[in-house]
Amino acid sequence: MEEWKRRRRALGIPEPRTDLAAIDLEILRQRLRREGAAIPRKVGHRAAFTSTNPRLDFEFLYPATWQVREFDRDGHSEVFIMGPRNREDTFSLTMTVHVFPSQEQKGKYATVAEVVEDYLRKSRHLSGFREISRAQGSLVGADAVEIEISYTMPLPLNNVDAKDTPIVERKIIFKKGSRFYELTYTAVAEDYYTYLESFKDAVRTFKFRGEREQARVFQPLITLTPRYAVREESEEYETES
Repeated sequence: MEEWKRRRRALGIPEPRTDLAAIDLEILRQRLRREGAAIPRKVGHRAAFTSTNPRLDFEFLYPATWQVREFDRDGHSEVFIMGPRNREDTFSLTMTVHVFPSQEQKGKYATVAEVVEDYLRKSRHLSGFREISRAQGSLVGADAVEIEISYTMPLPLNNVDAKDTPIVERKIIFKKGSRFYELTYTAVAEDYYTYLESFKDAVRTFKFRGEREQARVFQPLITLTPRYAVREESEEYETES
């Protein structure tokens, strides 16, 4: 009770407000406004991620009450989005977008296959590791690989009473230009499918800012009828008797 009252007074909100997550988002917005940084734009109950960092030159939608941070170091940039805590209050689910250079920009890897293999090599050391599924396809016009794995993690971390907790992680890896992009969703197993739709929504709405103009071109939302299925009425000919 006192906590949300304190936050409400700090924000200058006159009416009572018990939605701490929404207040946290408003605090973040005010801080970003003071710093002159990009402010998340609300779209219904979702916010649109944008950034002034040239390496984070994309946008996507995510739940408006989830907390967002950006990191930038040694040519690597990351969007870190923290969602709800699990039932035991020992782990927060996360969505991240990690951007890093390819060999063309003096990075370590040349191909998506190399990034995938390194990710799996490191993951195999995790307790109870299992590769659940893998698929190949495309995202934003680039070849992409999608992987789902599971493992266990002692939670709470660094606690003598920690319990092995099942974790499920889904990662999409693709290369665009001279950079690699990793979109990752991680949650405890019991929450994984509850919030998976939020990750799917972020992936579906992921677009590079330079491609926004293309999105404004008319693109039918209905399933088009194949041209060969359109038939003209055949003419009837009378034969002389």
